[in-house]
Amino acid sequence: MEPVDLFYSYAHEDEALRDELDGHLALLRRKGVIRPWHDRGIVPGQQWDQAIDSQLTSADLILLLVSKDFLNSDYIWGKELATAMSRAEHGDASVVPVLLRAVDIEDAPFAHLQGLPTDLRPVTSWPNRDEAWTDVAKGIRRTVAGIQQRWESAPPPAPAAPSAPRTSDSGAATARAPAPHDTLGARSGSRSVHSRASDAAQEVRAEKLLRRMIGSFADELAVAARMRGVSAMAGADAERMAEALIAMPEQKRVLWVDDKPEGNRHEIAALAKLQIEVVTVTSTEEALARLDGDAEGFDLVVSDWDRPEALDGTPSAGLKLLRALAARPQRPPVVFYHGAFDPALRSGRHDTLLQAGAFGEAVAPGELLALVQTALKSS
Repeated sequence: MEPVDLFYSYAHEDEALRDELDGHLALLRRKGVIRPWHDRGIVPGQQWDQAIDSQLTSADLILLLVSKDFLNSDYIWGKELATAMSRAEHGDASVVPVLLRAVDIEDAPFAHLQGLPTDLRPVTSWPNRDEAWTDVAKGIRRTVAGIQQRWESAPPPAPAAPSAPRTSDSGAATARAPAPHDTLGARSGSRSVHSRASDAAQEVRAEKLLRRMIGSFADELAVAARMRGVSAMAGADAERMAEALIAMPEQKRVLWVDDKPEGNRHEIAALAKLQIEVVTVTSTEEALARLDGDAEGFDLVVSDWDRPEALDGTPSAGLKLLRALAARPQRPPVVFYHGAFDPALRSGRHDTLLQAGAFGEAVAPGELLALVQTALKSS
């Protein structure tokens, strides 16, 4: 299926934030799900206003990156926003506001549209911005899936009437060669030289952003290792792991159970860099309630060993959770992330956990992410 053409409408004051979002969406771009465009894709020789108008009027999905500067831009209000809202009203495009910074949008023409992040919590107000972008990207994935479903369910266009044959110089009748847009499904068949050059430039930019994200993933793991007093994973190994996680076909969700989630912030940030959503809870009771009540479900559970709660006869709160899950007909794999660095103590926990049905255990960030990768691949 053709990629969904995506247009960024944004104020240049927010270019750095647009780049952050573009980096997170680079995973969808690499998989051929979306084809994003913004005005930095204008190549030498193009007229900027014509280039913007062409992309804006042909995009399947228009993202409004909302901030004070967005609302104060005369060009956005007079051109981009007017066109976007008109196309949304006619059902020609999906329009999604993304609230970058806190601003009053109550009277804005797009206020009635479902926006992102969840609950319209401004991106810049999240303690971990990567988690905000993961939430935004998740919403965009849903919108893109809806667009593609509409394409699949739409009736095929009626075949064009055949043209009368033209006569050659010798008087013989010859058939007219079909134009690119005469071919069903060739949505991009007539893209101009400028459009193709713009696509190529944006591909290079997107790949650079993706490499930056992978580097940030490795950096977060290195910081996490330093905080736990263990050796960091080699940079090349971390990059290979990131590539493997990126290659997974669907976005993954992890439920992380720990009464002190702040202690795992760098590990969680590393996963968020790669669009793996992490939901944190602090107790066995919360974990079971979330597993029962979350309609989207989870692909993996990460648990600590000890938590201050009633143990109900089990050696630890982590084992209490594991045994509760073992009684269920279906459950995601469970990985333990604990602090038993002493070899003898760790060996005992390892055997106990595997016998109780755990997928594995880890004490170092690199070990943990290797287990996460394997568990998610198997889920």
